[in-house]
This record gives sequence, C-alpha cells and structure tokens, in this order.
Amino acid sequence: MKHQANNELVELRSINRPKNILAKQRVSTHYAVPLTGPIGEIDEYGEFVHILAHAGEDDQVYIQLSSPGGSLETCDYLCRRMEECEAHITVEIGMTCASAASAIALQADDWVIYDSSTMMIHSCSYSPGYGKESDIRSRMEYTERLNREWIERTYQGFLFEDEIFEAVDCGKDLYLYADDLRERMPLFKEYRKQCKTQLIEEIMRQWGQQESA
Repeated sequence: MKHQANNELVELRSINRPKNILAKQRVSTHYAVPLTGPIGEIDEYGEFVHILAHAGEDDQVYIQLSSPGGSLETCDYLCRRMEECEAHITVEIGMTCASAASAIALQADDWVIYDSSTMMIHSCSYSPGYGKESDIRSRMEYTERLNREWIERTYQGFLFEDEIFEAVDCGKDLYLYADDLRERMPLFKEYRKQCKTQLIEEIMRQWGQQESA
C-alpha cells in the first residue's frame, strides 16, 4: 500500500484491494493577480472578475495590491465580487494601499504584510459639478450619505469609532503602518467571524419563527 502526501487523492494499491474502490483526483489552482496603479473603470477588470467568479473553494487567489486608489464605484463592485468568491483570497499589501485600495484589501481572508506596507483611509473626493443650485445641493446630499454609509460599512471593526468620525466628519486622512496592520488584521478577522455567526443565528431564528407561525 502506498500513500502520497499532497493535494491529490490517489488510489491505494493493495493486492487484496476491493474492486469497488474509486479514485478521485482533486486539482487546485493558485491565481496570482497583480492589482497595481490607479483603480480605473469596471470594464478594465474583466479577467480579474472572471477569476473571482470561477475559482472554487479549493483554489487560492493571491492579489498583489499596490494602488493609490481611484474609482469608488469600481472598488465597490470588486469588493462584492470578492465577497462572493468561493476561493481563499490573500492580499499582499504593498507600500501604497490608499483610499479605495484599502477597502479592496479588507475584503481578503488573509493578508501578507511587509515592513514597507502602509494603508491610507479617507472620505471620497468628488466635485459637485455645475448646474442649478438645487441640483448641486441634491448631489452633495446624495454623496455625503453615500460616503458616510460606505465608510461605516466598510471599515467597521477595523477602525475605531473616533477614527471613523475623523474620516467622515473631519475629512482626516488616516495613515496606518506595518505594525498597525499586523495588530489590527487579526482583530478585524475575528470581528467578521463574530458578525457572520450572529447573522447565521438571526437567520435561524427567523426560520424558527416562520415555522412556528
């Protein structure tokens, strides 16, 4: 009888092996995705989105992230695709991981942090544009709410409450360095785990109430 310690399930060879034993081969894929430079339009990331959509639970997606940020809409879209991905996602945080890129980093399951890794978090930048005063005011109110809710939703459990206030209400740029990231990432991972557990418990409670109704 032979045994091979790798990620493949191999058929055991034996003189008295029963005839009904089946052999399966499990193949996993490791994707390395360089995500560098400013974050552009959604249609620029078709190949990356394809990987996220088709990678299975045995696969690994390794993102080499180094970006000053960019489009909030593209960032939000990529974050949702990462959340839906079945594979294990690891983000390597580069020297520059700023603005929208920081949100992408936080969607990972694990992180690689170097001594040169940094992260910068702040509110979105925008121009209200031109037009009637009422139109500009409506656009500002829309963006203010969008920005506030997005930051609270994205960075809850990673930033402290006073830091979220500083980013949203005071417009402060928050800079985190390698030692900050190494301290916060395990806590953030545990926070997400607790939130997932609470969500499952809430769903089970709702099902129980529906069945008893």
